[in-house]
Amino acid sequence: MMMNEKQNVKIYTLRISTRKKPMINLIKNAQHGASIAWLAMCFALSFASTMNAQAWYTVLPGDTFDRLARSNDLTFSELTAANAKVQSPLAPGTRLWIPAPVELKIQQPRVLWRGDHHQVVAGETWYGIARQYGVTDQALQQANGHLESILGIGDVLQVPTLARIDSVNAGADLHSEGKVVGQISRGHQPNLRLDTLHVLAMLPFMLEVDTVIGGDYDARTTRLREVSLDFFHGMEWAAQTLQDSGYAVQLRIVDSEPDTLGMHAWSESDLIWSDVVLGPLRSAEMDSVNQLLSRTQTPQWILTPLKPAVWSHHNQVYTLRSDERVGMRKLGALVARSHPMDTVLFLETRGKDAPLEVAFKEGFSSVRGSLSGLESLPTNNRFAEGITAQMDTSKLNIVAIPAGKYAQSMIAYVQTELQLADSFPIRIYANEVTADLEFMERDFMNRSNWTIPVTNRIDWTNERVQNQARTFRDLFKTDPNSYAIAAFDALVETAKWMDVNVQHRALPAPFQHNIEWEWDEDASQLVNINCHIRRFTNGEWLRLVPD
Repeated sequence: MMMNEKQNVKIYTLRISTRKKPMINLIKNAQHGASIAWLAMCFALSFASTMNAQAWYTVLPGDTFDRLARSNDLTFSELTAANAKVQSPLAPGTRLWIPAPVELKIQQPRVLWRGDHHQVVAGETWYGIARQYGVTDQALQQANGHLESILGIGDVLQVPTLARIDSVNAGADLHSEGKVVGQISRGHQPNLRLDTLHVLAMLPFMLEVDTVIGGDYDARTTRLREVSLDFFHGMEWAAQTLQDSGYAVQLRIVDSEPDTLGMHAWSESDLIWSDVVLGPLRSAEMDSVNQLLSRTQTPQWILTPLKPAVWSHHNQVYTLRSDERVGMRKLGALVARSHPMDTVLFLETRGKDAPLEVAFKEGFSSVRGSLSGLESLPTNNRFAEGITAQMDTSKLNIVAIPAGKYAQSMIAYVQTELQLADSFPIRIYANEVTADLEFMERDFMNRSNWTIPVTNRIDWTNERVQNQARTFRDLFKTDPNSYAIAAFDALVETAKWMDVNVQHRALPAPFQHNIEWEWDEDASQLVNINCHIRRFTNGEWLRLVPD
C-alpha cells in the first residue's frame, strides 16, 4: 500500500527568486492564464558576478556555492571540495578559494589508412562500400577527401580503419557523487533504475528580455514563449497520464536563455538532479548543454530540428523523428520487388535531398543486386523537363521521386505534366511530405496509386488516441498541437526506461510517434527507424501489408 501511494505522486519544483521579480507576459489566451501565472514563479534568476579563476573571493550577501561555481566554470563539487571547511549557507565576508577550472580534452576517433584500395563500379555508393569493409561512410569519405561527394565509375578509394576511443569515460562524471541514474551500453536503451522520474525541461521563456517601444515584446520572444508553453503543457499532460498509470514524476522547468548579464538560471546541479533532459530548443544553448551531458549517461531528448553539430557531443541523444533515409531504402526495395521487369524512371535532383535519393538507390540495389532498370532523369528543384518524352503509352510507367520539401516546385510541375498527358498509365513512388502538400490533386494521386513511406501519423479513429486527446482538452481547453504531442511522446518513451521489474504499472501508449530503435554506426547512437508504406487508394491512405 505504501508503494502505491508513493507511485501516485506528481511533483513540480518551484524555484522562486527573492532578489528580483521579472516582469513577464506569457499569456496566449484567456484559457491558459491560470497556468501561465503559476509558471511565472518556476524560475530562479542568478546574479553572481564572474571572477578570475584561481583566486580568493570574499562572499557577498546572496552568494551561494551553486552560483559562484556556475560563474567560474566550475562544478558544485569542485568548488565545495576546494573549500571543504566552509559551511553552507555562505556567510557574507567568508573567503573562498576559487580553483582553476579543469579543461576536459576528449579524444576523437582517429582514421588510419590500412593499405586497401577499392575501385568504384556502376551503382556503388559511399554507404554500400563502407559496409563492405566494416567502416562508417563518414570515415570512408574523410579518408578520401580529394574525391567529389558523388562517386564516379573508376574512382579509386583508400579504405580506412577507425581507431575508436571511448569518449564517454574520458571526462569527469557529473554523477560521481554516488547517484547512479542508469546503465547504458552500446546499442541498448537506458535503464533508469528509479522509482521517481526526474525530468528537467530547458525551455526558452526568455524572462529577462526587455520590451520594445509600446510595452510589448518582439515577435521572436513572443513566439518562443508560445512554443515553450506548448511543450510545457505536453509535459504536464504526460505527467498526469503517467501518474494515472502508477508512475511518480518530478518535473523541473528552467529558462534555458541567459539574462542581460549572460548568466543562466540553471547550473550543473540541475543536470545532476535529472534522470532525463528535454531540450534546450535553440542551437546555442543545446551545444553547451550537450557538451556537459557528454560526461554523463543522462539521456537527452531533441525536441526541435537542430543541426547534428550542436548535439553530436553526447552519444545518449534521442529524437522522435524517424530517419527519412530508412523510409527511402524501404521504398526503393518495394519498387524493385513490385516491378522486377519494369524500367523505373528516377527523378534525381542531386540537391539538398540527395541523401534521400542515395538511400532509394541503396534499397533498390539491395533487391536487384545492382541499379539495372533504374533510369535516372536529371532534374532540378523546379522542373523535370522531358519527363513525358521518357514514357510509353503501351506499358505501365513507374516514376520514383525521392526528393521532398526542397523540391516542391518540381513535384507540382510533374503533377501538371502528367495530368495533361493523361494517356500514360503511371505508378508514382514519392516522398512522405507530398501527402501534406496543399496543391496535390486527390484524383491524380488516386489515378497514379501514389505511394509513400510513412513515419508518424495520428490515428484519430483509435479510441486510445481519442481518450488521450480528451484528457488534454480537460486540462487546457484546447487540442494538443505538434509541440505538446512531441513532449508527451518523449516522456512516455522515457518511462519505458525505468525499472522493468515494477510489474504493477501499465505504460501508456504514445499519441503519435511509434518508436523502433536501431543502432546507427555512422552516428554512434540509437535512431528511430519506425516506418511503413501507404498508398492513396479510393480517397484515403491505406497501409500496405506486407510493406
